[in-house]
Amino acid sequence: MKILLAPNAFKGCLSAREFCSRASFLASAHQIKCLPFSDGGDSVLEVFSSAFPSAKRHFVRAFNAVGKEHKAPYLILEDGKTCIIESAKVCGLGELKKNELNILNASSFGIGQVIKAAYKKGARTFYIGLGGVAFNDGGAGMAMALGYKFFGTEGNKLNKGAAELRRLSLIKRPQNMPDIKAYGLCDVDNVLLGPYGSAYVYGPQKGATPAQVRLVEEAMTALHRAVKKYLGVNINTKHCGAAGALGAGIKGFLNAKLVSGAPFIAAKLGLSKAVKQADIVITGEGKLDGQTFYGKGPFYVCKLAAKYAKPVIIVCGVNEIKDKNLLKKYSVAKVMELSALAGGREKALKDAPFYIEKALRGVFDGKAEAVFR
Repeated sequence: MKILLAPNAFKGCLSAREFCSRASFLASAHQIKCLPFSDGGDSVLEVFSSAFPSAKRHFVRAFNAVGKEHKAPYLILEDGKTCIIESAKVCGLGELKKNELNILNASSFGIGQVIKAAYKKGARTFYIGLGGVAFNDGGAGMAMALGYKFFGTEGNKLNKGAAELRRLSLIKRPQNMPDIKAYGLCDVDNVLLGPYGSAYVYGPQKGATPAQVRLVEEAMTALHRAVKKYLGVNINTKHCGAAGALGAGIKGFLNAKLVSGAPFIAAKLGLSKAVKQADIVITGEGKLDGQTFYGKGPFYVCKLAAKYAKPVIIVCGVNEIKDKNLLKKYSVAKVMELSALAGGREKALKDAPFYIEKALRGVFDGKAEAVFR
């Protein structure tokens, strides 16, 4: 039997590559192909480094979201001109403690530092994974690192952070802006402003209080007006709310094209062909819920499987999908819920690699021990 493994990372738990390693026992009786996948959020670097083994990983000293210097990674593919950046690895939410979160002053400055470093290495095309960040400054910090200048209503130069942007009235382009082509790989469709925008939907995840959410919304509104006035770009469109509105920033300041990450990355990896050639497909992520079926990685894997009538096994930490007809529509034959198998969420999180292997052994030994919903 030909088995394709195309999992997402289990956020905060284990990587997609580690997931694949727990299924290595299947190779004794089946043909296994491992294709770690991402929808543009977590694990973009891992996915591209797995698919392109000749790619070189580099590091640069850059600021995280709250201004602490660290070694930020980026990837340059074999052509020497294509760079992969995972925003969560530069200014990530997961790398900060709860008491470090500071949405009004947090900045995307480090993203600009990484772009500059990669440009000096020869990179001219950038794929930027958008997701999992601790700022909500609309990419203004990134732009500052690249030479853009921001001025307030009184003519004073603004500092980094969303709080400052509320007074934004003027943007000046840098004289020597790097000549690059950029793509934002998005795992959400949210626009910049309003009830479905970056501040209201994702601000609370970054530690924002209701009052702070309103302040960030004011800042993003001022940024939207200034970018439209001085750069001629509308940044309140689909995907612009992604990654603390970094989607808006790379569109406005880098003239980037924002795309749904899952189909874009799938095309780069040859996922469609791999699904077509498989007899069965295994995918997974930490939490299977309503968001999964709005463009997340496992959903795209399931869509391809349905296209080619290939059965899918989804392994997840927690399953909140109750609609079996929805699962059946997208070729899902079985859902293996690690929390049910482990007897609790905490135990499943702690020993996820063990329970992933146990779940898969249960399926392929004909002993489905986990709950199928």
